[in-house]
Amino acid sequence: MNEDRHDIPEMAGLPGHPTGFDSSATTLFTVIGHDPAKQQAIDRSIAAHRALIALPGVRFTTDKTILIVLHPVFELLDVVGPFHFLAATGATVKFVTTGPAGEAVVSGSGVALAPAMTLDEVTEPPAVILVPGGDTGILLRDARAMANLQRIGQDAEYVTSVCSGSIALAHAGLLEGRRATSHWAVRHLLGGYGAIEVDERLVEDGNRLTAAGVTAGMDLGIRLLSYFSGEEMAKFAVLGAEYAPEPPFHTGTPELAGPALTELSRDFLAPLEEELRASAN
Repeated sequence: MNEDRHDIPEMAGLPGHPTGFDSSATTLFTVIGHDPAKQQAIDRSIAAHRALIALPGVRFTTDKTILIVLHPVFELLDVVGPFHFLAATGATVKFVTTGPAGEAVVSGSGVALAPAMTLDEVTEPPAVILVPGGDTGILLRDARAMANLQRIGQDAEYVTSVCSGSIALAHAGLLEGRRATSHWAVRHLLGGYGAIEVDERLVEDGNRLTAAGVTAGMDLGIRLLSYFSGEEMAKFAVLGAEYAPEPPFHTGTPELAGPALTELSRDFLAPLEEELRASAN
């Protein structure tokens, strides 16, 4: 069997092919035997990759590092949603743990992710530091982690969060006097930490970007992708992800869900709300 593999170095960093992508891990660009149709498809794809790179404003930030913080019982989609788009910047995206080196961090849904390094080991200012939500009370009680967030956030190019991760940023003093958002159930607590509460899906104040609940993390990733790699790349990534939400049920905000379902959800999240409120006192 004859295999002809085509290595596409410029694929690294494109949507679906993050930095560090190993072309040997896929057969997409391999022709087995005599297969003119596959060869033609590969040629078209190579040409499309190069055409995308040639679009006005498209660039790759291969010299930058993006850090996504993993803390115990983090919300998985808060991490994976932004990661999908941030990987397309060409930057090195690293998971960093608040815990010991070499230990996987378990999310609230039970899926564990392996960190590349610890927060203690971060010595150079990153392009982005991103704090996800989840059981944020655990993070607030970790004095070492909070001190590290404050240290790293002071010099990071962008300081960002998803969901209740903004409470952690605010508690670390990184949102003092800044407009910010969070999950609707805890957003009202931001004022207790010196931030200015804003009821929006994505809020920017200087280099502070905070996203509302869970799915809003994808909006954050797209916005950062546009800043680092250009609007055309961001638009291309949105199309590739088919990011055109049409939920089966339009109950994604308290206003849409109505008072009964909202009150049930608020009661469901009451322990988290109370933990974060107590930390503000």
